[in-house]
Amino acid sequence: PNNNFKSDESFLEKLAVGAAGVNATMYSLVNLGYLPIELERGSSGYKIWKKIKIKRVRVPDILCLRSGVRFECRGKTKLEISMSHSLKDPNRAWDAGLRADDLVSFVLFEKADNTPVNWIVASPVHFIRVEDMREAFKQGLIRISKPKGVEEGSEIRVIWPCTIAKEDSIVSEINEKNIKLTYVNKPGQQRCILTRKSFSLVAQCKTGQHVKKNQIIASTVPVLFEPRCRNEVGEDFFRERLTSVSLSERYASAKALRFRGYNNSFKALYDRIVDPEEDIYVQLEASAALAAQNDKNGWDFLSNSLNSPYLTVQLETVIVLSEILDTKSESLLIKVLTDADRESEIRAGAAWGLGNFKSQKAANSLINTFNLSNKEIKVEAARALLKIAPPLVHFLEDSLKKTDVKNRDGIAWTLARLDGPDLLNLLNGNPDHNLRRWISYIAGYGKDHFTEEQISKLCKNDPEVYFAASVLWQVLSSWIYELGEY
Repeated sequence: PNNNFKSDESFLEKLAVGAAGVNATMYSLVNLGYLPIELERGSSGYKIWKKIKIKRVRVPDILCLRSGVRFECRGKTKLEISMSHSLKDPNRAWDAGLRADDLVSFVLFEKADNTPVNWIVASPVHFIRVEDMREAFKQGLIRISKPKGVEEGSEIRVIWPCTIAKEDSIVSEINEKNIKLTYVNKPGQQRCILTRKSFSLVAQCKTGQHVKKNQIIASTVPVLFEPRCRNEVGEDFFRERLTSVSLSERYASAKALRFRGYNNSFKALYDRIVDPEEDIYVQLEASAALAAQNDKNGWDFLSNSLNSPYLTVQLETVIVLSEILDTKSESLLIKVLTDADRESEIRAGAAWGLGNFKSQKAANSLINTFNLSNKEIKVEAARALLKIAPPLVHFLEDSLKKTDVKNRDGIAWTLARLDGPDLLNLLNGNPDHNLRRWISYIAGYGKDHFTEEQISKLCKNDPEVYFAASVLWQVLSSWIYELGEY
C-alpha cells in the first residue's frame, strides 16, 4: 500500500470537517437573519491543489454582508473549545488576524459513512466572541495541549475547558459546584462538576432548560447559541475599509462589495487594481467586483492575470473567474482548459471551475478533455461535468452517441450517476459495439436510477447489453467488491 495514503486521507478528512463546520455555521447564520458569504476562499469546500500551493490572505471564514461581522469556524470530531496556537510565531497565534468583535463557531461532527468527506452535524452550533476568549486567555482560564507527534506539526492547542451534555436533557439543578441534568429520552442523569483546580466553569444553561446532546452546558467563556444580526452597515462601511492599512480588511471589503453590489465604490475599487503596491489577492477581488458589474477594467485585469508569470496567480485567477457566473468568465476558463501549452494543474483548475456553468458550451469543452493523456485534467473534467449534468441529460445522451469513441468513458461515468438517462434512446439507431459496452456500464453501475420497467425493456431490446449490465450488478453488490488484500 501507498505509505502516503493515510496522511493524505487524514488531511482530506481534516479539510472536509473544516468545510462542514463552515457550511453548518452558514446555515445557522442564515436562519438567524445574517447574509453570510465565504470570506476565506475555499473554506467551505475540500478541494486540494496538489502541486501549486496557494498562500492566501489570512481572514476569518465567513463575512456577513448585512452587519460586517466576521466568523471563524471550527468543525470538530471531538467537541472542545480549542484553537491551534504557536508560542514562537505571532502570525500563527490562535487569534492572529481576528478582531475583538469577530465570533468563532464550534460544531461537532460524526462520520456519515466510511469516506473521509461525508459528515453529519452532531451538536448545536456554539458561537463565542473573540474578546471573551482573549479575556479568559489573559486570566489563565485555559489549558495548553502539546502536539502528540511529528504529524501534527509543532503547533500547540489552546483549550478553554468546557462540559458537554451526553444526551438530550432537562437541566434539573444548578449550584456553585455542579449542574445536574435529567435525560429526556431514557432513564438516567448526568452530574457535571464545575470546580476545577485553579478556577470554576460557568453554567451556560438555566434550570428547567432543555439542552441538546453534545451541547456545551458550562465553560470558562460565555457561549452564544443565537447571536442575532443587528446593526445594518451600508456601502460606505466597506468602501472606507478598502484603504485600511490591514490587508485582510482591504481583501474582505473588495469581496463584500462584489457580493452586495455598490453604487459609488467604482473609483475606490479601481484604485486598488492600479496601485502597484497592492497585494495581488486584493487586486483580484477588486477586479472581480468590477467585472461582476461588467466593467472592462475588471475583465482586463482578470484576463491579464491568467498570463501572470506566477502559477499561483494564474490558479487563483481561475478560481476567482469560476465564482463570476458570466459568459465572459466561462469563455476565459474554456480558453485556459483548451490551451495545451499551459501547466496541467491550471488546466485542471479551469475544468474544476467550469463545474459552476450549467451550459452545453461548458459541457462540450469538458467532454473534449476525456481523450487527453493527462489524468488529472480528465478527473476534474468528469467531476465538473457531473455537477452541471442534471439539466443536460439529453445533451449528454446525444454526445455519447456522436462523440469520438475516446471521449465516451467520461460521459458514461457521468450518466451512470444521474437520474433519468434514457437507455432505449441510447440504443436507438444501431449502436456500435463500443457504445453498447458503455450503455452496459451505465445500466450496470446506475441500476438504482432505473425503474423495473426500463430494465425489462433493456432486456427485451438488447439481451447482450442486459447480460453485461447484470454481471456488473452482481459484482457491485457482492461483499468482495471492495475487499482489499491487506
